[in-house]
Amino acid sequence: MGAFADHAYRLFLDRTLYLATIRLQAERGLGKSYSAMLPFVEGLHALGYLSDADYELYRNKYSIGLIEGNKSPTQIYKERSRAAECKTKNRYFGEVLAQWSTLKEKSKRYHLKEAEKHKTLKNAKLLLELGVQEKERLTIEG
Repeated sequence: MGAFADHAYRLFLDRTLYLATIRLQAERGLGKSYSAMLPFVEGLHALGYLSDADYELYRNKYSIGLIEGNKSPTQIYKERSRAAECKTKNRYFGEVLAQWSTLKEKSKRYHLKEAEKHKTLKNAKLLLELGVQEKERLTIEG
C-alpha cells in the first residue's frame, strides 16, 4: 500500500495556464511547486476561503524565490521590512523637498539631520544638497 497522499493534487494544465505558470515562475524566480502554489493561494483568498492572516502567511511563504531560498524566513522578512522602510523614508524626504520653501528654519534643520541619517536614499541626498546650497546662499547674502 502506498503512502498517504490525499493532500497531494496533480494538476493537468492546458497550454495557456501552463505558459502563465511558467512566466510567473521565471519572473519571480520561483521553483516549480511555488509557481503553482502562489496563484492557488491568491485564488483561495480572492474567493474568500482563506483568512487574511493565513493568506499573508502562505503568500509570504510561496513568494520566496529560489535565490532567496537559502536565507532564513527571518532574514528575508528583515530585508523586505528594511526595503519597505527605505521606500517610505524616501517618499517622506520627497514630500519635504516639495515643501522646502515653505518650511521654517527649525524644521529645515530637523529634516536635514534626518536626511543625514539616511544619506544613501535618493531624496535624502537631494535634500542634503539643497541644504548645502541654501547654507551657501545665506553665507553669500550675510
